[in-house]
Amino acid sequence: MFAYPCAAGWVEMSGVELVDRVAPGQVVGASLAIMDSVVALTMLATHVIVRDIAVVVSRASFLTLSSHTRPDEIERIAVSVAGVSPVGRAIATAVLEPFYGISVSEWSEQSATVSRDRAVIDEGAAALVPAEDEEQYQEDLGRAWFLMTDKPVPTHLCLAPRSLLANDPAAASAAVARLLQARATGESRGRELRRDLSNAHNLDRETLVETLAEQSYTLTDDAIDGLAELSRRTGLRVTRNAIRSAAVALHRAE
Repeated sequence: MFAYPCAAGWVEMSGVELVDRVAPGQVVGASLAIMDSVVALTMLATHVIVRDIAVVVSRASFLTLSSHTRPDEIERIAVSVAGVSPVGRAIATAVLEPFYGISVSEWSEQSATVSRDRAVIDEGAAALVPAEDEEQYQEDLGRAWFLMTDKPVPTHLCLAPRSLLANDPAAASAAVARLLQARATGESRGRELRRDLSNAHNLDRETLVETLAEQSYTLTDDAIDGLAELSRRTGLRVTRNAIRSAAVALHRAE
């Protein structure tokens, strides 16, 4: 909802760089960066979390587990996480055994196909593509997280340098306003956005609509609670108090 309006040329792009899976070293000098929430939690010494901008999932997500049989019938199996983001891996780690009862024998970085010995996690548009083999099972891991915890979870956070807020808070607020405008444009042209994405990735339009409907785009208290719970369950050791103290709202409605 933030990136596509920029990529499609619907909003002014000057000063905006679209980077796939932003790494910590790539945000040096940036006013704002929207990035993987697990990676973002490693940067709180130098950055604040901007509450006005986030990507939060609840009852549907772009993260699925594909397996040869029902997940709750699997006791132990290897899992391929090739190409899966840090937050996607964290959610998978948090739900596979506690929610499904699956003991993971190996987390593999190699691309693989589903078999009796291996399950596969897909993320992004690939997660919404139905399996060609109708005997396979696909489970939404973001939905599993929500059912297990009754909490949404942010997949992406927006960070701003602490030094920028101290030295030029107006610049940070202006950057937030630009991203909020991109989101508003995406929402106002939502039908066009969904059509373009479904065509580009060969997705079922109804499935895409339902998945996007379960995303929200600000960091609420409930979302902070979900992120803190994910941190606790996966050993990230970033507490709820640490997340809350780093989270600030920069946008002021006119």
